[in-house]
Amino acid sequence: MKALFAQNQLDTQRPLVTESVKRAVVSTARDSWEVYFSRLFPATGSVGTGVQMLAVSHTGIKLLRVVKGSHEASGQLRVLRTYSFADILFVTIPSQNMLEFNLASEKVILFSARAHQVKTLVDDFILELKKDSDYVVAVRNFLPEDPALLAFHKGDIIHLQPLEPPRLGYSAGCVVGKKVVYLEELRCRGPDFGWRFGTIHGRVGRFPSDLVQPAAAPDFLQLPAEPGRGRAAAVAAAVASTAAAQEVGRRRGGPPLRAGSMDRGEDSLALPPYTMLEFAQKYFRDPQRRPQDGPRLKSKEGRESRTLEDMLCFTKTPLQDSLIEFSDSSLNKMATDMFLAVMRFMGDAPLKGQSELDVLCTLLKLCRDHEVMRDECYCQVVKQITDNTSTKQDSCQRGWRLLYIVAAYHSCSEVLQPHLTHFLQDVSRTPGLPFQGIAKACEQNLKKTLRFGGRLELPGSMELRAMLAGRSSKRQLFLLPGGLERHLKIKTCTVALDVVEELCAEMALTRPEAFDEYVIFVVTNRGQHVCPLSRRTYILDVASEMAQVDGGYALWFRRVLWDQPLKFDNELYVTMHYNQVLPDYLKGLFSSMPAGRPSEQQLQQVSKLAALQHRAKDHFYLPSAREAQGYIPAQLYRTEASSTWLRLLGQHRQQMQALSPHQARAQFLELQHRGCASPLHPRCQPERPQLPQHDPRPGAVSGGGCACGEPAQCPR
Repeated sequence: MKALFAQNQLDTQRPLVTESVKRAVVSTARDSWEVYFSRLFPATGSVGTGVQMLAVSHTGIKLLRVVKGSHEASGQLRVLRTYSFADILFVTIPSQNMLEFNLASEKVILFSARAHQVKTLVDDFILELKKDSDYVVAVRNFLPEDPALLAFHKGDIIHLQPLEPPRLGYSAGCVVGKKVVYLEELRCRGPDFGWRFGTIHGRVGRFPSDLVQPAAAPDFLQLPAEPGRGRAAAVAAAVASTAAAQEVGRRRGGPPLRAGSMDRGEDSLALPPYTMLEFAQKYFRDPQRRPQDGPRLKSKEGRESRTLEDMLCFTKTPLQDSLIEFSDSSLNKMATDMFLAVMRFMGDAPLKGQSELDVLCTLLKLCRDHEVMRDECYCQVVKQITDNTSTKQDSCQRGWRLLYIVAAYHSCSEVLQPHLTHFLQDVSRTPGLPFQGIAKACEQNLKKTLRFGGRLELPGSMELRAMLAGRSSKRQLFLLPGGLERHLKIKTCTVALDVVEELCAEMALTRPEAFDEYVIFVVTNRGQHVCPLSRRTYILDVASEMAQVDGGYALWFRRVLWDQPLKFDNELYVTMHYNQVLPDYLKGLFSSMPAGRPSEQQLQQVSKLAALQHRAKDHFYLPSAREAQGYIPAQLYRTEASSTWLRLLGQHRQQMQALSPHQARAQFLELQHRGCASPLHPRCQPERPQLPQHDPRPGAVSGGGCACGEPAQCPR
């Protein structure tokens, strides 16, 4: 901006004189000042992110926080993360004040009181940018065997292309229901036959139109140039039949199709379905072009099988190319770096000043930032643990540990999944094979990751040492109302839903409807922040994040919905609910105050509830006046004299002595449930979590936060 002002000799004394200069100033400010042309909304993100505001502009969204400047008393805005509209697939509002931005490779969860305004504004921008756009974004993976089709992964941006006219003497067509439809007779990008034509990473080809949706033009992305293919090859890519593609390739004198095509040559072998060898045959580089992978057999029948097996077996030398064939050279270089990291972690290559944690984090970050590389990573690890002949005794074991960790963090593609699962099941179920236990654990991690999205926080040094030593779980404390403690075994991929189900099982609750009524909360900042965890949240992610932010955090288990009827046959169930309801009862939230003095019926009910509380503490003696005052809501206790309350309590003494403490708590809940007429009762407001207002644990502090309606700020 300063350069623009100097170029046009502008200052405060010289107003703008021409429209072109005015437009240039506005355009420069819009493009160079990050949040100047943005609409700001109050918003918070997950714990530790520091997000305080959300900015929406013509280029995308920005996550902001306020930092104190050296001169500005009010502070200034710092951009934490930027997302272009080309990154955003769509925006949803799963619940009140919650925004879910579905991006190409991740989801961003924010909380804002103006969620609906944010969604409307973002939707309007995306809709406008999609108009007349020549780009689409993949909403699902498409990895066909036919090389004439365009392969891509979910989130890839595809540039639509018009069909090139065929060479003289050729026609481009598509087979639709046993009938040939000539593409020249259709509109270039029409939906008449359900296929589109486009380019990605230098490759061109057809793809189903139902696997993509319109996208804004990626202003940040430099798409590779079109590959140097002849016109005949482009025509072949537009033809549905593999035989037609073979014919075009044969006429132009090009190489024959790979064995991975639908119509394999007579030399290809029939492999068992869903094995890693079958996956290698379809998607690995052509083994005939990889002499470094091992010697070939001279027999015609065994040539391809032997080289494919070599590609899936341990090697002591680094790879020179990726296993899966990539057309993008940068991905190929990334794959070789990834394989070197695998070798270093397994001890088959020197660390060169790095720690094991550094190597592991590098590998996990590569898979996180480049989703297309995840299948390559899985294949490389499987290769190194297959027929492992390393001179390092623990090489294979460390390889399995690496596979266990990768499966906890990143999923594989839908194409690789059945092959990888078959491999793990084959190891875990075949008698006599080593590593059966960890193979089963890898399969379980992969299933969890496919369901819940995978771990987010990179493992710390302590967790890594524990996993390398074969310890994949830890004891984690969960606090129930009233200070009840439960130490549960938390595994690498345990999510909040697993904890809820385990604690519900202890209370003899087995129906999914019951699970929906309980939530895990993370409590930080000495009880000032009380935030609910999503059921998909990994517990060890929370523990790792909280260890860096607030070492004194706690995890609470509370009931937040009250649709299911109460039950009184399980002691833990009754004790937990009694401890959660009692503080709110004593605050008077469940009592409707009469205009005058309480009726005799009300006095009897309140005194009976007080007597039940006294018996729940396993006391047989008559309570003192001070004890009686603690059993009765303050606004009711003041309506009668202390002697009156003691007399009423004495009337229930004989009846109470026949009860056990468990029975006293159960009767308290039952009476409270039947006699409650207050609109503040949790059964009348199921959306408001009823958190305890008092925790008898030493040093515990009452807390508010987003879950209980208190004004404390909630970072989630």
